Parts: sequence; structure tokens; C-alpha cells
Amino acid sequence: MKKKLLIGSLLCLTLVDVKAQVYSYDSTVPVPVMELYDKNLMNSYLNTLAATAARREQNYRYYGDKAMEAFDNRDWSHVVSYVNSALATQFYCGTLYYIRGYAYEQLGNLRAAKSDYKAGKKYNCVEAAEALDALKARMKRKK
Repeated sequence: MKKKLLIGSLLCLTLVDVKAQVYSYDSTVPVPVMELYDKNLMNSYLNTLAATAARREQNYRYYGDKAMEAFDNRDWSHVVSYVNSALATQFYCGTLYYIRGYAYEQLGNLRAAKSDYKAGKKYNCVEAAEALDALKARMKRKK
């Protein structure tokens, strides 16, 4: 079996080598090549990326702070709205998932709360893991 496998592998390698050879009718004239990366253009692109990331982080912090403020004021619908805006910046935090899950739980949307608690647990939020266990126990008792 090993012998057949070895022979098969060698045949495949040989065929690949044969197809990769240069034939006499292939052109050897150098083709003009444009520089792939214009340094000024690349620097401009990188600066734009950095500015965008900084702006997203600033928005994340702003909406995260607003969400915590709404959470302290027990304004559950605004908590959900602000956390959605914070998470839309693509910066993720387990605590934000936890407080949105708690807000959903207070609003009566247990399925969304469970989903957010799971996400918070995934991002190592201890409170989310504890809330998930408590919610599962509560949902089990209801059945």
C-alpha cells in the first residue's frame, strides 16, 4: 500500500513538473510591469484606515458610556439602542452584551436576553455567565 502511494505521489509530482516547463514557443520578451504599490497611495490608504479606526473607537466609547448611563437610569429601551450603536463599531465587549441582555430581560424578551448573555459569556464576562445560568434555571421552572 505504501509503495502504491509513493508511486502515485511521484507520478503527480512528475506531471506537475512537466506542465510547468517552459516550451520553445513561449515568449522570453520581458513584459513591462507597473509598480504594484504606489507608496503615496498606500500611505494615504493606511492613514485613512487609522483615522477610521480611531473614529470607530471614539464612537464605541461614546455609545458605551451612554449605554451605561441609561443602564444606571433603568432606561431599558435606550440601553438596547446605545449598545446596538456601540457594537456596530465592531469593537466588542462582554459587559455591553451583558447589559443589553439584562435590558432585554427587563423588557420581557427572554430569547434575546439569553442570546446576549451567551455572547457576553463568550467574551469572558462573568456577570453574563451568571445571568445566563439564572435565566436558564428560571426558564426551566416556567416549563
